Amino acid sequence: MSEQDELFFTENIVNVNRMVRKVMAATCIVPVSFIILTLAGIWIVAYSYSFAMLGFSVFIYLVLLLANRVEKLQLFSMYFGIISAVLYVDLLGYNKVVNISITYGCAPFLSCLYYNRRLTNLTSITAYLSIVVMLMIQAFGLGSLLDSILAEGKNHTVWFISHAAGISVEFVFVFLIAGFLASRNYHTIQRLFRIKADRDVAYDKLSERNRYIIQQNSELETTNRELNLTQYKIIQFVAQCLGSHDLFTGRHVIHTQKYVEIISKELKAEGYYEEELTDKNIELFTTAAFLHDIGKIHVPEGILNKIGKFTVEEFEMMKCHPAEGKKLLEYLPPIEGGKFNDIAMKMAYHHHEKWDGTGYPNGLAGENIPLCARIMAAADVLDALISQRLYKDPMTVDEAMEVFEKSKGSHFEPCIAQAVINCRHLITLIDQDFKTNEASTNAEELEWWQRYHENLKL
Repeated sequence: MSEQDELFFTENIVNVNRMVRKVMAATCIVPVSFIILTLAGIWIVAYSYSFAMLGFSVFIYLVLLLANRVEKLQLFSMYFGIISAVLYVDLLGYNKVVNISITYGCAPFLSCLYYNRRLTNLTSITAYLSIVVMLMIQAFGLGSLLDSILAEGKNHTVWFISHAAGISVEFVFVFLIAGFLASRNYHTIQRLFRIKADRDVAYDKLSERNRYIIQQNSELETTNRELNLTQYKIIQFVAQCLGSHDLFTGRHVIHTQKYVEIISKELKAEGYYEEELTDKNIELFTTAAFLHDIGKIHVPEGILNKIGKFTVEEFEMMKCHPAEGKKLLEYLPPIEGGKFNDIAMKMAYHHHEKWDGTGYPNGLAGENIPLCARIMAAADVLDALISQRLYKDPMTVDEAMEVFEKSKGSHFEPCIAQAVINCRHLITLIDQDFKTNEASTNAEELEWWQRYHENLKL
């Protein structure tokens, strides 16, 4: 028996002892009712007998009350309570005030609550023997009962044997039933404990497995975060490499990455494209913006950094960078199950398309242009307008907003143009931050590229 099982049965003994004590306290009602009924003339019971029974009940209750308070006396309290119950039944039947019959089985059935078959069997045997002794006293002792037997013309021995035989038959049934109940209850409790123990073991194994899975998931999430961060840094590195090829493209992709994010969030906040503009997709849009001009790597530096307007041939060569970017991104290993790759290629290939169909390379119009590319187009033009170039000074944010107002429905989808206008204040703050952080190196790099073009002329 496990320590937990022993604890349960020990606590059960304590609890049943308390119940037996309460039962013995309740037995006081019987002699009190005898006294009341005798005073009322309804039932004649000797006062001496009634008070003796009352004293017996009070004495047993007090002993049990004291014993129940002492942990080491719980077994004593158990046996004392059961024996007291047996004696109480015997005393009730002694003067034939109450017909005992099967009532003597009360104590054995009460002992079943202890889930102890040995105790129950001993209680049944003790109850049986005590009843037999009580019958012997009634049959062969002195007193009014003996006189009543003689008056009925019955032989003492025959009377005793007949009553003892009846009690013996009852004893067999009480012994078997009480023993079965005690044994059945005990084994049921033991089975429940085994089931609980098996469940506890299974629960511990499941908990351990869950902890292992949680640990593995945590490690996997950490690995994924590190991989995503590595991919992000690689993409940033590519954008910085592109910046070494072109004075403005490197910074441009960093600027547009931020503008793509705020335009996407503003569209979502206004209720546009909510199914497509999930937090995850906005994150992918934002990261993919770094690569939208990757095709410019294949554009000669002399054209890419030209001061002044392009010739027709030079502009046609510049217009090739979306297709070149798409080709380059086809070699990019799958990221986010290839979803990032798809977005990056669409942004690179379609960010010069216009809402009215007058853009390039395919002249797509309206929603035939992927949403990510339509947002990218707005971010691309926004930064081009408010940033320094070799051939122009930057517009103010207010001037840029006027351009977007006039371009609704032509260059840009109306809701996207309006999203840019709605973010005027935020764009102003971001633009100021960019210009402040880049001011220290901007003049130096601009001078370097100007010398580069002067050398080309030579």
